[in-house]
Amino acid sequence: MLTQLQVPGFGTALMGLDWLTLPGLDGIRDEIKQLGRGADAAWEFVWKGKGQGESCVALVSRAMSKKRPVAAAALLRAAISEDQYLTLIEIGEDRLWLFAAQDGVPMPRTDRVGPASEVMRQVRDVLNRFSNPAELPIYTDQQVLLEPLPHSLDVRHLSLQTLGHSLHKRDFTKAAFSRHTSLPVIPLLLCLALLAGGCAYYVYQLQAEETARRDAALVREQAIAQRKLELANAVNAAINATVPARLSVPAYLETTRDLKRLLEGWRLTGLECAASTCTLIYQAQAFATWAGYLAAKPKSWPAPIFDSDTQKVTQPLPVELPSSPARTVESLPPRDAINQKLGNLAQVSKVLGVTLTLPSVWARVAGNAAAAVPEDNWIPMIGTFSASGSAVLLQDLAARLPATSGVSSVTFKLDDPLTFELKGTVYANP
Repeated sequence: MLTQLQVPGFGTALMGLDWLTLPGLDGIRDEIKQLGRGADAAWEFVWKGKGQGESCVALVSRAMSKKRPVAAAALLRAAISEDQYLTLIEIGEDRLWLFAAQDGVPMPRTDRVGPASEVMRQVRDVLNRFSNPAELPIYTDQQVLLEPLPHSLDVRHLSLQTLGHSLHKRDFTKAAFSRHTSLPVIPLLLCLALLAGGCAYYVYQLQAEETARRDAALVREQAIAQRKLELANAVNAAINATVPARLSVPAYLETTRDLKRLLEGWRLTGLECAASTCTLIYQAQAFATWAGYLAAKPKSWPAPIFDSDTQKVTQPLPVELPSSPARTVESLPPRDAINQKLGNLAQVSKVLGVTLTLPSVWARVAGNAAAAVPEDNWIPMIGTFSASGSAVLLQDLAARLPATSGVSSVTFKLDDPLTFELKGTVYANP
């Protein structure tokens, strides 16, 4: 189904086109005219293959687009250098856009727009055409949807935002459709041009140019407003991606406080907490069985994970994280203030045997850093830090971390004495 795509910074383009192969047996122009008669086509886009490769054509009727449309798939060709690839991009309203090319031309029935469940079935069909799906690079912002697939894939990041930053004005111009007609156009146009005269043509051109300027200005304004909204939403989501460390660490410790080191022949050898889950690893001792573990584990624990390793049990434990006020851009402290606080804490902690490593690199939480503009200087920064030491000092350390810091993961080494290794993130204004 044809769908309009708003390309940030440029305008609208059409997705969901039906690309028809042109073998070239009767001449490409004759084949296009024959195909156009059946589709009542008003616009055509000819995709020429490289070398001796086949060509394709997409046809659009005037009822579908009164103005000259732009082929969204051709914009992907301009942004991606390979001749063979698959793209899977979110376009909003819980819909995905799928497109695939092979040998430099669109693969049949792969320019599709729809809900995730429908599009992912088509992704599987495309991958099943390849004996080695890793040969088909996948450009996407939906990496999570690809994880369940039973293939080793070459996944690369691409979103509408990065696509817009990868294009030039000439790419958008080259992606425009041409007019299509099955009539002898040239003789008719010559007669009309002679009758109409230069004056009428000049007036028509002036009106068309003025309309185009107004449309272009409106499109630019809409694109700017849309980008500002998307960027603000992305920033808000990024700075609230983690619960403050001073809240999450006590929740982790409370969840794991009374763990038994030995359950019916299964010894606790690993413990890691991240997000809203702590994961326990139990290793089998002599004569230990999964049935024995199931009988011995606390009834309140959820079902464990048994995999191909019969000497291991993976036990997830849900963590009830307390709620906290959402972070806002205005409430974030400056980056220098965060560095000062972390640095002072690192110096004090070192005396107690706790090692705290400050962020070495800061990056913007959202937006395209490679194409940053002065208007984006307000975007907050994110840095990563780590800490390790005796587990008895973990809660006190977390309470002294900046309020805008969060925990990526906490790993406990179950030696004597018990130690921890914390990885975290901290947010600050530039």
